[in-house]
Amino acid sequence: MKNFNIKRFGRVLRWTYEHDRHEFVRSTLMGIQGLTVCVVFIQIGQIHSARTNMVGALALMIGFFATIICTGSNMHYSMKTRDDWRTLSVLPASNMEKFLARYASSLLMMLGGFAALVVADVAQYLLMLIMNSKMTTLLGSYILQSNTFRMIAEDSIVDHLQFGCFVLMLHSCYLVGCNFFRNTKYGWVFTTLALIVLGIVVVTLIVKLMPEAPTSVTVGSGDWLITVLCFLFTVFNYWLAYRLFCRRQLIGKFINL
Repeated sequence: MKNFNIKRFGRVLRWTYEHDRHEFVRSTLMGIQGLTVCVVFIQIGQIHSARTNMVGALALMIGFFATIICTGSNMHYSMKTRDDWRTLSVLPASNMEKFLARYASSLLMMLGGFAALVVADVAQYLLMLIMNSKMTTLLGSYILQSNTFRMIAEDSIVDHLQFGCFVLMLHSCYLVGCNFFRNTKYGWVFTTLALIVLGIVVVTLIVKLMPEAPTSVTVGSGDWLITVLCFLFTVFNYWLAYRLFCRRQLIGKFINL
C-alpha cells in the first residue's frame, strides 16, 4: 500500500470528522465557557484596581499562544476507548494517512480555540459596554494598537522567524508527547512536566559548558543558528511523533514504546 493516496486520505478524513464532531463541539463549547468566565472575571477585577486593559490583553495573548502550542496534545482527544483505536487500525488506509487525518483534527481543535478567544473577547466587550466602563474595548484591538505590538512588528525578519520556529517547536513537542503518553486526557500535563525538567537540564548544561563571553559567533549569525536548530528539531519531532503513532498498540499502560 502506498504511503499516501488522496482518495483514501479523503475517506479517512470523512471518518475522522464523523467520529470527532460531537467531541469537537463539546470541547469548543467548554472552551468558550471557560475563557469567557476567565476574561470577564479579569476585566471586572481591573475595573476596581488598575482600570486598564493590560492584564486582560495579556491573558488573551497567553490563551492565543497556549492554543497554538498545546494543540498538539489534542491529536487523539476523541480516541477514548480501545474500540476507537481498533476501528482506526482496521481502516483501509496507510499509517501516514491516518496520522495526517488525526493531526488535521487537532488543527480543527485549534480553530475552535481561536473561536473561543474571539467569543470571550466579544463577551467582555459587551459586558463593559453595559456597565458603561471606560475600559470598553475589544482586547484584540487593544493589543494591535499597543506600543509593545508596534515594537514587535518593527523587529527584523530573523527575530520573527526565530520566534515562529520556537512556537512551532513547542507545538511539535506536545505532538510527540501526545503520541508518547497513552493518556489522552492528561497527556499535556505529563508533556509540560517533561518539558520543564528537560528545559532545566538543557539550561544547566548550557551555562556550564558555554564560555562566559563567546567571541567566535556574532549576534546575527547566532540568531540564524538558533532559528535553524529550532526548525530542525521541529522536523525531527514530527518524524518522531509519526514513528510513535505507527508503533501504538491497542494494549498498553502508561507510555507508547
